[in-house]
Amino acid sequence: MKQIQLIFQDADTFRQEIAAVRDKYQGNTAMIQFFYDKARQEETEQAVAILKEEYPQAHYFGCASNANIENGMIAEGSVLVVCNIFESADVQIEIFQYVLTDETQKEVCDDFLARVAERPWVKGIELLITIRDMSTTYFCDRLSEMDEHIQIFGGSSFNKNLDRNDVGVFSEKGDFLDAGVVFVLIGGEKLHLWTSYITGWKPLGQKMLITRAEANRLYELGGEPAYDTYYRYLQIDNDEFFYHNTLEFPIFYERNGINILRVPSKCMDDGSLIMTSDMMTGSMAQISYGDPQTILKSIFHEAEKLADFVPDGILIFDCASRRSFWGNEDINRESLPFQTIADTTGFYTAGEFHRMGKSLNQHNVTLVIVGLREDEAGDSNKSKLLKKYHYNNEHVSMVRRLANFIDVASRELDEINQKLEAVNQKLMKMAVTDELTGIFNRREIQHRIAEAAENQEKFALIMMDLDNFKKVNDTFGHDEGDNVLKGFANVLKSVTEQEEASVGRWGGEEFMIMLKHAGVPEAAALSEKIRKEFSEIKFAASGVHTVSCGAAAVREKESADSVCIRADHVLYLAKHQGRNRTCTEDQLPE
Repeated sequence: MKQIQLIFQDADTFRQEIAAVRDKYQGNTAMIQFFYDKARQEETEQAVAILKEEYPQAHYFGCASNANIENGMIAEGSVLVVCNIFESADVQIEIFQYVLTDETQKEVCDDFLARVAERPWVKGIELLITIRDMSTTYFCDRLSEMDEHIQIFGGSSFNKNLDRNDVGVFSEKGDFLDAGVVFVLIGGEKLHLWTSYITGWKPLGQKMLITRAEANRLYELGGEPAYDTYYRYLQIDNDEFFYHNTLEFPIFYERNGINILRVPSKCMDDGSLIMTSDMMTGSMAQISYGDPQTILKSIFHEAEKLADFVPDGILIFDCASRRSFWGNEDINRESLPFQTIADTTGFYTAGEFHRMGKSLNQHNVTLVIVGLREDEAGDSNKSKLLKKYHYNNEHVSMVRRLANFIDVASRELDEINQKLEAVNQKLMKMAVTDELTGIFNRREIQHRIAEAAENQEKFALIMMDLDNFKKVNDTFGHDEGDNVLKGFANVLKSVTEQEEASVGRWGGEEFMIMLKHAGVPEAAALSEKIRKEFSEIKFAASGVHTVSCGAAAVREKESADSVCIRADHVLYLAKHQGRNRTCTEDQLPE
């Protein structure tokens, strides 16, 4: 594959240049992209007309941009024409263009997914899109349905004035649209694609729950107005410099298992933030920071991976927010490392698209890189990259040191809070749990019975007493007595595991179960199951033991004390009738 970049200067010059490309690569498949300054749309239309005359077999498409990337460097106010010439006969290209609005999204996605399913040769899809004020969540989710092996990448149209509404896309399939999408399908046996994305920004401070968001408007973080987070932690005022100040501190937003950057472009009077793209309620968010050295290190590491792929050409979709962060003098530091690997071109976008795994995501403040190659990889250019771009890692900027300090301090605070929470949970458990048996203590089971009675809930009680337990302690010692108590408690927990029941030690060898939404018959049946299972256990020293049980159910407007006393009377009846049995309240004398 050959990548040739042309800048439209005038009609005659462009006619000669495009004819020369045609003549040199006659018979090859040509994919020609236009990235243009919106103010120069007429010249772009003129260039397209010339292309159709001189090179009619070439596939073409394009979009308006914030600025272009020519040979790894920013090119402002230009009409950039990128000619990708594929030398393999099996390379296929097909283009689709749609009017895209909130109202047409479903129709567009339905039609396009059906078309892709009919074309098994597709390896990659480039998309150029106009976002304007449209939510892309549905769009991205639907395109994520296509076969996972298809790589998707691209960018959204923009202009130099950062006006999201003054945008446009076009292709051989239709006119210039200010609300549309162009899909470019590409495939072939010898065609290879490599895609990745880079942020370079790092998380800072605590994660926060997005408690309210609608499309790209972020209302609340952690239940408070979203702007409060920026003012509290960073002292960023809501003034004319708000956007530029937040560029260094965009928000990491968890989506489809990865962190995606979102920049606040405007703060509203109610403290909500207009973000550069959608965010969803219930997701986690975290402020991030941008440090030039950290960003360049991330770029360099990703460029090393791309160098091993050995591309014939490189496409870059770089966010206009990154251009604002760097400024025109330094923005080339991001893209020039890739130029050492292969011819590098692209444009500055209003949003970047990249598929990772099955999920297509819209990014912001992100660099999406695409490597294209035909045939097998040759020798890597990594050594050339390493030699030209060697970053000194010994010097660490103050911003990075401070961010590292905050990150470590936050992690240490998290660890302390986790330990305190564990101690708190242990203390809470100790307050309601019987130390020996691990079930509720009397105070807790009484509290639960009282609460249920006060709320006039339906419940039944099973009061239980181990038979002749004093002999166990007197004959075999208190250690064996403890073993029997713990063994009985384990039976209670096992038998009531699937029941809506509260199990507690009433005192000594007495136990209580409160069975919710139950009457005497259900309580008696559960009691018998417990009694029989316990009687089958043989303890090492003291052998087999039995238990007596009494079942009673709460009556309308009855107090907790009253029903507990009745359960105790029923238990006494079971003891009086010979132990090792369950008695019920209907057996009590009138």
